[in-house]
Amino acid sequence: MQPFDAIDSLEGARALDPLAAGLQKLAAKVTSDPKRRAVMEGRPVGHSAHPMLVQMPIGAWVSAGLLDCVPRTHSAASFLTGVGLVTALPAIGTGLADYRHLDRRMRRVAVVHVAANTLSIAFQLASLRNRLAGRHSRGQWIGLAGTTSLAVGGLLGGHMAHPLGRS
Repeated sequence: MQPFDAIDSLEGARALDPLAAGLQKLAAKVTSDPKRRAVMEGRPVGHSAHPMLVQMPIGAWVSAGLLDCVPRTHSAASFLTGVGLVTALPAIGTGLADYRHLDRRMRRVAVVHVAANTLSIAFQLASLRNRLAGRHSRGQWIGLAGTTSLAVGGLLGGHMAHPLGRS
């Protein structure tokens, strides 16, 4: 078994179809206004806005993790954790706009992508709460778990956006 066969197998996982249908309903609801949908899909810039907007929470959370390794940077790391949470919101919206255009196989992958990223957001929120309560070490470890989950979500996002071996 090759390392990425598990990701490819998600494409055929029909058990994910009910969740994919639920995400499709949510995406339709969030993008129901044509003007908002055009912006969320990135039409003003000529391509999907989601890949651009995900860089902000990713960068904030990775930077917070790096600052966690530097003495006396607790408040900066806490600030960046919060920045990541705020900037995740438009990334979520634009991701839902992109979801509408995926085929059935990629929607199955997207279900797990969304789950990994939702878990990451939950970890980062818990990290921020701990950091603000003065439990910095605990917040750091929870943030690391969130960033790890984010990496899984990003791997799946890359698979959907840039599938190798397909034309």
